[in-house]
Amino acid sequence: MAADQLERTGNDNGGAYQEPEAYRGSCARTMFDRPGSEDGTVTVLVPEHQIGNVSREAYVRIPSIHPRSNEIEAEYLGVVASGPFAEPDALGATAPTLVVAAAHGAVLTPKYHSIAQVEVFGERVDGLVIPPVRRPCPNSPVFLLDGDEVKAVLGLDIPPGDMPVRLGLMDGVSSIAVEVPAAKKSVLFKHLAILGTTGGGKSTTVSGSIMNFAEAGNAVVVFDIEGEYTTMDRPTDNPQMLAALRKRKLQARGAANTRLFYLSGRAPANPEHPSKRDFKIAFDDLSPHVLTEVLDLSEPQERRLLDAYEICRITMEREKIFPADDEEQRQALEIDELQSGWPRMTIEMMLDVVGAAIEMIEGDIDRYKGRTNGFRGHETTLKQTLNARKIEKDSRSWKAIAKRLWRMKKAGVFAETQEERIDVDEMLVPGQISIVDLSDMDAPYLRNLVIAQMLRALQMRQDELYKEREDALRENREPKPLTRVNIFIEEAHEFLSAQRIKQMPNLFDQVARIARRGRKRYLGLIFVTQLPSHLPDEVLGLVNNWILHKLTDTGVVNRLRKVVPGVNEATWNSLPNLAPGQALCSFTHIARPVMTTIDPSPCQLRMVD
Repeated sequence: MAADQLERTGNDNGGAYQEPEAYRGSCARTMFDRPGSEDGTVTVLVPEHQIGNVSREAYVRIPSIHPRSNEIEAEYLGVVASGPFAEPDALGATAPTLVVAAAHGAVLTPKYHSIAQVEVFGERVDGLVIPPVRRPCPNSPVFLLDGDEVKAVLGLDIPPGDMPVRLGLMDGVSSIAVEVPAAKKSVLFKHLAILGTTGGGKSTTVSGSIMNFAEAGNAVVVFDIEGEYTTMDRPTDNPQMLAALRKRKLQARGAANTRLFYLSGRAPANPEHPSKRDFKIAFDDLSPHVLTEVLDLSEPQERRLLDAYEICRITMEREKIFPADDEEQRQALEIDELQSGWPRMTIEMMLDVVGAAIEMIEGDIDRYKGRTNGFRGHETTLKQTLNARKIEKDSRSWKAIAKRLWRMKKAGVFAETQEERIDVDEMLVPGQISIVDLSDMDAPYLRNLVIAQMLRALQMRQDELYKEREDALRENREPKPLTRVNIFIEEAHEFLSAQRIKQMPNLFDQVARIARRGRKRYLGLIFVTQLPSHLPDEVLGLVNNWILHKLTDTGVVNRLRKVVPGVNEATWNSLPNLAPGQALCSFTHIARPVMTTIDPSPCQLRMVD
């Protein structure tokens, strides 16, 4: 029979078609380049029976097989950036046959395949991934990477010594956890930004990260503007969060070791917290230049304030308030007033100087009396110092300064005793979460002042500990381990907006100094905001790691394109449509950014519905 004859002919010529060895197990083939093809991407064809196995964000390897020699020239690594999109095998997608059938209710599904775009991000050479310099040949096989291969290629196989902590699961490969090395200097201590619109899942990301970093042995400090994290010591009771935790086989739990710090005289957002500590900041830590910025003075007022500061300092020297002995004289020579204030100076002393200046201009200096904690008992020296200075004689500017200083004093943020001052050693405890509750402070300038001074105190103490460690190593002594510190700055747009930096350049310099020196000293900043449009390029330039939730502002996305590396066009275009809890994660230890479904928060957040 004809059929038998055909079968015999086929067998005589090698039998049924056998896929070449190099292609077996592949899920797709590379195609010839199409109009509109771009560098860094290649079009692949997915057979109908493999479409269910290939998804966006799936990772693949492509052995590039020369079409003439059939030799493997190189092995490329890529990720499905878009697709797969279905196409009929032998018809156009809008062929009349298909359109008419669908329009009249007939079921006509011809054989079909899918087309996908693969972003080629690396070439594997001797087990190492290097940037690709060429493209895979047409008709080369495409293989899906298994979970272990994906982890190895992306850099997610983190050694236990680097203390990996989990953020969530990778989109497209639900079994792979996206982890961050909490102990590695080159990652979190090169700083992180968590950005996204309201409702995108930032609070879940932040609370989970806080708990995970602390459990990895880091000391975590959180500047909490709204009091949202003050209840982290309790397990969540949110029904949606509980359901999401069960789905991932995770347990609701509170953070194990939290302390709540709040300003004296203010009400903490969580008065029932089991470990509370009230505090005030030290006026004598304030640089005179930061003080002028905080008070938002005009140029003439700024000159008068700096005059008052100098008069205060000279009076303290003459009365031996500071420096009081030879050792303190040596300390005084090393003070950098661009970074710090004058030891033992109080706001009452500054009010005395300004008040005495006003009295001298108005002719009542002889009756002036100093304040408690000010220059009471030292009035004669203060008056002599004022007389020796040629201060400006317009009392209106001096009264404007007095008004602003009084407003600061009435705010009650400055310590009058050593016991009231915050000791940052209480925060530099491995595994502890220190929540600085600033929710009961209405004035943004005072809130920013508290943040700036605490950041400076943390940096200076970490510098001291780092120096002690370096000295011990030089002297062949056993060094004390340096505590790893992660500092979360919530509502970062209020603290570091473009307008704020313009008004308060010294404040930004303090943050930039921490950012520059943080890596060696295990001091990492995490900026959190739902208004990234208010963050200037100077701040974005400090950041090397990113967690991007839903972002709808095209201006923000366009700015981020310049600073977040390795993100393809399709992923940028997807940011406005991300679901709550989805985020694009870009870290220095990951070969390319990965779309991640963040783990639900196991702890209770005060303001989450």
